[in-house]
Amino acid sequence: MRHALMVVGIVAGLVSGSAMAAANVVVADSQAALMATDVARKAVEKLQVEMKLQRERMEAIRKEVKVIEDRFQKDSTVLSETDKKNMQKQAESKLSEYRNLGETVQKRTQEVQAELLQRMVPKMEAVIDELRKANGYDIIVEKKNVIFADTTVDITRKITEKLNAAK
Repeated sequence: MRHALMVVGIVAGLVSGSAMAAANVVVADSQAALMATDVARKAVEKLQVEMKLQRERMEAIRKEVKVIEDRFQKDSTVLSETDKKNMQKQAESKLSEYRNLGETVQKRTQEVQAELLQRMVPKMEAVIDELRKANGYDIIVEKKNVIFADTTVDITRKITEKLNAAK
């Protein structure tokens, strides 16, 4: 009986304590907020233009390899071993070029992302702090870490708008 009263007392204390400590909690998707900014969109557009030739070449190589594979499958019974080896070398050379171009595109994409983050993260942190102070937010949680949040507590768009206004 004494344990039951103690448990009831503890639970009552926790419930009343948590009710008094109700926090103004909001969520934000920082990555989405950043990527929706004008600065990020321009960086992505610039990167797409910059990498257009490499992506087109990669697509052409993919088609060339497909032609080699199709020919190899179709004619494998009539091709000499030398022809088969030459086709294999040709395909391997094309695939190597494809991988190299892919690595170049990936490396450049990572560089642009790093430049964007370096430039925008301090601004985003300042905007989030400004929003926190202006609206009395006690806690701002990254949206990806929340199972459920009502859309009314999502400040992602506000962050993007303030970042765009700050330029």
